[in-house]
Amino acid sequence: MKTVYRNGALAITLLAGGGQQATWAEGVLVGGQPRDNAVVASFDGTVRLWFSGNISERAPSLVVVDGAGQRVDNGDVKLTIAPRSELAATTRPLPPGSYVARYRVVTEDGLVVSGLYRFAVKA
Repeated sequence: MKTVYRNGALAITLLAGGGQQATWAEGVLVGGQPRDNAVVASFDGTVRLWFSGNISERAPSLVVVDGAGQRVDNGDVKLTIAPRSELAATTRPLPPGSYVARYRVVTEDGLVVSGLYRFAVKA
């Protein structure tokens, strides 16, 4: 058995019957738009986060707040189930400042995955 790390995700490669099979950890945040800790000149009004593995449709959440802790998203979180599932929410037009996206998804196995994703809009 060989353990490989790629893009923050844990992969385990098993050699069985002469072939290789890779299994990726479920529910790992693999990217987003804007990027985590990015400072962007313009923002299209949508925060998108992508996850690996088997994300379920149970209780997804994506809340975007400004530097004062005030909610700026439109409460329209959308989860698209795919091999690279996407969690998205739109916001009102954002003035320059710092923002935090708080996310929560649940895997098919019941694992709750949550965290913070930061970005800023520059003047």
